[in-house]
Amino acid sequence: MSNQEPQERTDPVDELMTDESPEPGMGYTIEYDDDTDGADAGADDTDTADAEPEATAEPSADGAGTDDEEAAAAANTAAAALDEPDEEDSADDVDDSVFRAYPMFSMRGVTVADAKTGEHIWNDLTMRCEAGTSYGVLVDAHNTRQHDTLVALMAGFAHPTEGSVMTKSTPLHDLTPLELRGHRIGVLLQQFALRGDLSATANLEYAMDASNRNYLKPIAVLAQELLTRVGFVPSGDDNATQAERSRALVRTLGAVDRARVMVAHAIATDPDIVLADEPTATLDEADAATILDLLRAQVHGESKQRTVIVVTTDPHVAGAMDETIDLTR
Repeated sequence: MSNQEPQERTDPVDELMTDESPEPGMGYTIEYDDDTDGADAGADDTDTADAEPEATAEPSADGAGTDDEEAAAAANTAAAALDEPDEEDSADDVDDSVFRAYPMFSMRGVTVADAKTGEHIWNDLTMRCEAGTSYGVLVDAHNTRQHDTLVALMAGFAHPTEGSVMTKSTPLHDLTPLELRGHRIGVLLQQFALRGDLSATANLEYAMDASNRNYLKPIAVLAQELLTRVGFVPSGDDNATQAERSRALVRTLGAVDRARVMVAHAIATDPDIVLADEPTATLDEADAATILDLLRAQVHGESKQRTVIVVTTDPHVAGAMDETIDLTR
């Protein structure tokens, strides 16, 4: 892949979302477009030489004795071949097993070209992210177009010119927006992740209701449980204190509390993948560590193992995850 010259930072939301459509779009146009026999024979010769012959058999006129010996030797060779596994076949079996074991999220040979200039924003990008693991994806801080395009590709807002972006064995472009971002992927963006005019509880209820999923509990109960799980509502508070805190409008919250609600919002629909773009951008060092720990903990869902992916320009943030994928090289 090739890195581009530093560019002026633009608001990623301007590129990912428009006022005319609830579904985000890109701010620019993208076009897609055999030794074994010898060994056995040698062993037979040795055994024959060491043994005392009891009698000398006269060969039959039609050579039947010779034929029987050759048949026995062939049978022994075949049995030895069956006992010893063929290394090439074993390697093929392993490759087949790996091919069948699709990761939770993957990019394979992804290329994205700018339709206006033909310039490759990403070229032959490949990565693999497994369930039960958190990943820090490090991108170039000076190339905001690469950064924003990568997030759009991973969230299914945009599709590559070449290659595939997949969850398990399904390309993202084969899924509807509702199925993708309402069921499969929970997206945490710095802007438009939450509605500031709604309370923390209402934001989660809104997301769960819009997903059209069936829940075993009332969504109001689930929303309160999620806020407790992410530490927004301390479990030690009484019900009245929890309810009052949950009703506070998001725009009135501090940065770390907003970040906690954003994590809860991303997992509200119990997705397979949690994708976070610069989740600590507005936090100090201590609060950033808290939110990164919280994100890493989301790989262990109540009913599944998730994949957590954090896209960032900060090496320390990327290094806080279980594994780092460095795309700056």
